[in-house]
Amino acid sequence: MEGTLLSPHSIQLGRQGIPLSLISHLVKSGKFYDVNLRQGFGSDPDLAAIHELESSLGTLSHEDVERRIAADFCCIWRYDYPGRVHEICSIIGGSSHTALRLHYQVSPGRRQELIDYAEALKGWVHDAAPQDVDGYGKGGKHTIDKVYAFLGEKTPLKALLAERTYYGLSRRSLNCSFWGINEKEPRTCLAPFAPQQLPHEWQERMAYLENEIHRQMGRAARDFLCDVGGSSEPACHFKFVRRIDILVSSIGCMQWRGNLPPKDGAVSGRRRITASYLAALEQYWRGTPADADDQDLAVRLSALLGSPTDCKRWLAACLWKNIKNQTLYQAYPMRHWVDFVRIGEDYIDRL
Repeated sequence: MEGTLLSPHSIQLGRQGIPLSLISHLVKSGKFYDVNLRQGFGSDPDLAAIHELESSLGTLSHEDVERRIAADFCCIWRYDYPGRVHEICSIIGGSSHTALRLHYQVSPGRRQELIDYAEALKGWVHDAAPQDVDGYGKGGKHTIDKVYAFLGEKTPLKALLAERTYYGLSRRSLNCSFWGINEKEPRTCLAPFAPQQLPHEWQERMAYLENEIHRQMGRAARDFLCDVGGSSEPACHFKFVRRIDILVSSIGCMQWRGNLPPKDGAVSGRRRITASYLAALEQYWRGTPADADDQDLAVRLSALLGSPTDCKRWLAACLWKNIKNQTLYQAYPMRHWVDFVRIGEDYIDRL
């Protein structure tokens, strides 16, 4: 999928990212901005309440339409959730910083983490000391040390598996473009577009490695040859690095999931975290008494949203409904997200 949607770009995006207005037609369906809030069948009292709020607003300003679009950028399966909720609440509250990323888009920091991971795999395969790996002294020490600790002592079969994993990770797309206005950074460089620049013959080398691994491991090779990060998971997925950790640590002990690394607290317990965010957002948009268990979170989100108005309550309700649908239907409700990506790519191609 990545190969059919994404293409490398060496340009830089300044303060202006991809305009949110380009996708307003994907959000609006008839009178209401509800196309991505509809899930399931039958009547939906929550959606009816959101429609009632919207009907009282009259003609929306350009800024309010963009804020409504931003509410669709909150995917609970991204690595930057739940921080994304705070960013969108700030946008609803009137922040001029509206830069948000969607599927297949990662921050430069996330990209650097995956570059460090690939550099560590390459360094281990070529017998380089961790401190000699590119990026070690420039913020990559934690990732590089982690990879070396996972892999442990080198053996010929481990080397084959680690090199194959290096090629698999290095070919993944890392799109750092963004939508909206970036008030925090002067510019965002879109290159490099992948963790590593591979030689032209990398596919032949990878085919050789996989054949040799199959020959030596037989049926046991299947798990170790899984797509890096999972075939259905782009680098923006919150478990992408976790799945690479599982693969590399398994190579280290030559037993699938035999040395399972500890979970990352930043991406664990999402159902519990999401329940707290839903309660806090519902408390704001419905104007109900203090029902949220995490009142500190409710206070923080309310401060970002600002004093309730009909428009802010409507926008917060759209964000709430978006998140709620994802917990119920296990799917990102932006049914046209492929169109999102293609529209963004077309815009950048014209720059």
